[in-house]
Amino acid sequence: MDNEQHTEVPAEEEKSFLRVIVHSFFIIPFLIAVFGVLLFAGMRLLTQEKRSVYDYLNDVKVGGRSKRWQGAFELSKMLANPKLVPQEERFDNELISAFKAAQHDDNRVRQYLALAMGRTQRKVFGPVLTASLAEEKEENLPALIYAIGMIGDPGNAERLHEFVGHGNARVRSITVVALGRLGDPQSVEFLKKGLQDPEPNVKWGSAISLANMGDLSGKSVLLNVLDRDYLSQFSEVDPTEQNDLIMAAINAGAVYDDREIKSRIKFISEKDNNMMVRAAALKAVKK
Repeated sequence: MDNEQHTEVPAEEEKSFLRVIVHSFFIIPFLIAVFGVLLFAGMRLLTQEKRSVYDYLNDVKVGGRSKRWQGAFELSKMLANPKLVPQEERFDNELISAFKAAQHDDNRVRQYLALAMGRTQRKVFGPVLTASLAEEKEENLPALIYAIGMIGDPGNAERLHEFVGHGNARVRSITVVALGRLGDPQSVEFLKKGLQDPEPNVKWGSAISLANMGDLSGKSVLLNVLDRDYLSQFSEVDPTEQNDLIMAAINAGAVYDDREIKSRIKFISEKDNNMMVRAAALKAVKK
């Protein structure tokens, strides 16, 4: 037994051996993979071309089914930035051409192109959108009407009056908001009809639009919108929508020297559970 040779590896050598294995088979390949990913990402960023509005319009015109609506969507997003809106006739003509050609395409193409027009706030697109309303698919009407409101040309308001009585509640709701943005005095009588609508969103939108146009006919409805407990009765109105409605009502009502409205806004500035809403109310109180 004394002459038997020991083959055990010393502990320090065993640890060193294990470190070599870990580095060789795990750490080094991992670092190589990470470096490769970073190199690929860097090259992609360097070589990737920044797409223009005309690139997206081209996708809408000649792309496949999914590429067309995605191109229209990206275009509408891009044009939300006023600095990226081309100030040239070529752009106007190409966007109008793409919109007209999409009449029988996927609904999303038509909707996003309408929103793209609206976000430019260019009056040239108003007649194109209003002329399309008569034969437009019902599911596309909210996008077109909303876009007309964004353009903000009062001359387009008359064409929207008939939609205050439309059979689709969403269409009616979008219409009364758009009329408030357009601000044509002839719309007041139609918005007053909206105050009697069975759909709450139409009532609320009509009251806010009237107030923005200098008419407090919807004061009682406006006071309801300024009451979070009242809005909480409607399960379909989530907290974010409640906040948006309350802030819209604050902005619309704050200009009036009305005791009840002022009192309600002051209460919101002190007690509401949302900081953004309280800040908006406080700003209105200070004014």
